[in-house]
Amino acid sequence: MTSHFKETPPFATEFAKFSSAVQFEFENVKDFSIRVQGLSQKCLESDSENEKVSEGFKEKLLLSKFISGLKGNIRTQVLIADPSSFAEAVDFALRVERSFEVASPNVNVISQTDSNAVEGVKEGFTKTLDLVLKQLEHLNTRIDELDKQRDIPENNYTNQPPSQRRDRKPLKCFYCGRLGHIASECQRKKERLSAGWSAK
Repeated sequence: MTSHFKETPPFATEFAKFSSAVQFEFENVKDFSIRVQGLSQKCLESDSENEKVSEGFKEKLLLSKFISGLKGNIRTQVLIADPSSFAEAVDFALRVERSFEVASPNVNVISQTDSNAVEGVKEGFTKTLDLVLKQLEHLNTRIDELDKQRDIPENNYTNQPPSQRRDRKPLKCFYCGRLGHIASECQRKKERLSAGWSAK
């Protein structure tokens, strides 16, 4: 009686999962074939006598979905082979997958010569980095020395405490009376002298 009330997912949901199945990037052919076959059984197997689907149609639908869901490089080879059954398609796809694995070696395995080359580059880089760090340290020392020299006062005026310093008044020209220069540097005086005027 409980099996009578057991809720089964609708056909449309199961068929959508089956029809949209594709081989994942890191999924091998065998795992993909098992997954597609399981999805096919869920949506195409029915308990109802009226909804039975012919075995021939199921096989063709499964074959079609399997081939169309394969990765591009494997799918092309299987389409060319034109297998007549799901089992034949899986067998051929497995052989194609193995041939691709043999043709393209594992890039994560480094040969001994490549490993030695990498070590040589690493050692050269370490030496260069040490040299750059030493030069940088020397430059920092030189900058510190220059900063210390810059901080040394040029005259005793800056060394005197503020209480002993005399505040300097702005310069005033005794010839023209303007601020900012003295009489010996006065432009007006120079102009008058060159024009024949006598100094005040």
